Amino acid sequence: MGESDTYHIRPNHQQKFRPAVVKECIREIVREQLSGVQYNPEEVLELTRSLADSVKDKVKNSGFDKYKLVVQVVIGEQRGQGVKMSSRCFWDADTDSYAEDVFMNASSILVPRSLPGLCPEAVLTPCLHS
Repeated sequence: MGESDTYHIRPNHQQKFRPAVVKECIREIVREQLSGVQYNPEEVLELTRSLADSVKDKVKNSGFDKYKLVVQVVIGEQRGQGVKMSSRCFWDADTDSYAEDVFMNASSILVPRSLPGLCPEAVLTPCLHS
């Protein structure tokens, strides 16, 4: 069996998912695209899709192209209420992780997540969100 025929079940150290790097990617995208934006319920659907796509593209281009990424963006109107969110997923604690950030302005709450960073060779079960 040649070296090109080997199957790697885990990423090497340089390819491991690094939540701090991904969180910075999320933060840059959110600050760039939401600076001065007011909450508008008619525009939220397109804005969440656009933000999720932008985050996914930036994370993939930051060296995490071997990971399957699930990006979840939640935008809600800021009215002084609380927000609780949870997610469940089967994953390998050695190779899989997640990153998230919270953005708030006078009219909006935004919680984008790259959830989780999954090494596709190690994960056989899809994520379930609740």
